[in-house]
Amino acid sequence: MTVSRRRSATLVIAAALLASPLAAAPAAAAPPPPLKPGPWVCEGEPVKLNRLTSNAELAAELRTLAKRHPRTLDVETIGRSVDGRPLYTATAGTGPRKLLILTQMHGDEPLGTEAALRMLKKVAGPGRAARELREEVTIKVVPRVNPDGWERYHDPDFREGIDPRLNSHQVDLNRMFGPAPEYDLALAPEAAAVHGVVDGFAPDLVLDYHHQVTYATPDGRMVTMSVLWSTHPDVAPEVAADGKRAAAVVGDALADDPRSHLTLYPRSDTASTARNGLGLDGYPTLLLEQRGQQEAGQKGAGPLIREAQTAMESLAGSLADGSFATTDPSRADLLPERGAKVDPPC
Repeated sequence: MTVSRRRSATLVIAAALLASPLAAAPAAAAPPPPLKPGPWVCEGEPVKLNRLTSNAELAAELRTLAKRHPRTLDVETIGRSVDGRPLYTATAGTGPRKLLILTQMHGDEPLGTEAALRMLKKVAGPGRAARELREEVTIKVVPRVNPDGWERYHDPDFREGIDPRLNSHQVDLNRMFGPAPEYDLALAPEAAAVHGVVDGFAPDLVLDYHHQVTYATPDGRMVTMSVLWSTHPDVAPEVAADGKRAAAVVGDALADDPRSHLTLYPRSDTASTARNGLGLDGYPTLLLEQRGQQEAGQKGAGPLIREAQTAMESLAGSLADGSFATTDPSRADLLPERGAKVDPPC
């Protein structure tokens, strides 16, 4: 394939991959009422998570995908958690540009994992768009960095005791990066496994999926996602610029969806977070914090999963067709600031 033909073909990729129910929502559709785009979990109401993927189901799903697509998807075990649960990577593509996606570093933040599984099914599948994307981009996913925390949060029998955000040594895995992690890496085999993946893969861009509680936009709507790049002052300018390009691409991808309300995440220069620590190591990183940590439960999960998937696929497509490199990073500064916290209307 010539360079010009490849560029033309890859321009089709993003449109094809973004043809999801979320991205296809009519632009003229009436937006939801302010602060009421989905149900809440109110005080005393159980957070039902049984429709989300358990640890056993994640392992089975990855095995099934690898068996179904042996030539296009590679699944590896990269280590084990404190409690002995396997940690995985799933890799699709052989292209020169490399995208790494991390999900569920905190056990009670699950929807990025669900989105990544859906994305992997599409990218590893048949069809011209998926095949040509794989020729241009290598996508590696570490789904569910903290399976022990998810076990405690997902299974009501295990919800007492250690905070599910933490690993079973009570370590916050999102404080294990950069030149000065806040804990001994020996207490965090999950983070050590991620470090090994990053060092071996050398990604051009890292996406780190999390959840936050509910906040308002400046115009009084409910924030569905907040993003931020590496902001530590010692991060190389070109590394921070690529993170800002990623934020701008996501903003464009979600701009016409009436159910998505994107803002900037409040700046923090903590060096040991993945966002800043990986940036200090030279890897452009974008933090994506979606609504849905506790008060949304699984009731409002569908649109949020599709939103997360759209962000993944838009960035993969932009890396593939070359538009990522030409995106003006200053456009990320136009995203609105996140507003005040919103309490459930219960």
